[in-house]
Amino acid sequence: MSETEARRRAVDRYGFLNDAQSRRARGQRIARALAEFGAVDLPTANVLDVGCSAGLIADEIAEMARCVIGIDADIESIANAVRRAGRPYFVVASGESLPFRDESFDAVICNHVYEHVDDATRLVAEIYRVLRRRGACYFAGGHTLQLIEPHYRLPLLSWLPRPLASRWLRFLRRGEAYTEKFVPPWRFRALLARFPDARFISTEMLREPCRYEFDNFARWPASLRRAVLAAGVLPRLAPTWIYMLRKE
Repeated sequence: MSETEARRRAVDRYGFLNDAQSRRARGQRIARALAEFGAVDLPTANVLDVGCSAGLIADEIAEMARCVIGIDADIESIANAVRRAGRPYFVVASGESLPFRDESFDAVICNHVYEHVDDATRLVAEIYRVLRRRGACYFAGGHTLQLIEPHYRLPLLSWLPRPLASRWLRFLRRGEAYTEKFVPPWRFRALLARFPDARFISTEMLREPCRYEFDNFARWPASLRRAVLAAGVLPRLAPTWIYMLRKE
């Protein structure tokens, strides 16, 4: 994340702290996905959480992993994470220029981060660089055609040209500028092209919603869940696409 973006971030920077249970549940989801789809042995793994924000997911992963380092370009977020004095280490750094040697980590988490950086392709290349051979990256993010924009919770906001989206935010008094840089869904795979082994795992995770902490989907009738998953549409309409990236 660029320094400019870190300064501009206007949306409830510490809102995660008001929903700590949800963030920790997401950490459990990520841990299971890394183990089951990425073949990561967490008890022996060094894990990097890119764009860790207030560090709640890193805290949860640290309960299971050998070592966890969280990085974020936002100084206040890292200061907040450090104040909790948990098990992870936290560093102020940009995801586009990771301050680590090649092949330093067994696993990387990149959860709703790419839209905040100036160069998402560079972010992915840096993740690839610091991953060890046979390492895995849990990569989750939205795209321009998501129905509800996840940062502002406004319908179709990411569909709009950025100047118009910024104008809409100012009109609603929700912010001064819309700076998120989602890619169109048809370019998502190209964004991850540095990883030849990029597996879309949303569908498989939604088949076991309780196991992967998708509580809202778990409340749907089982017959309806099976029907929408069989049609193959729901995972692609979901606001988040989840991939497991492997460095072979």
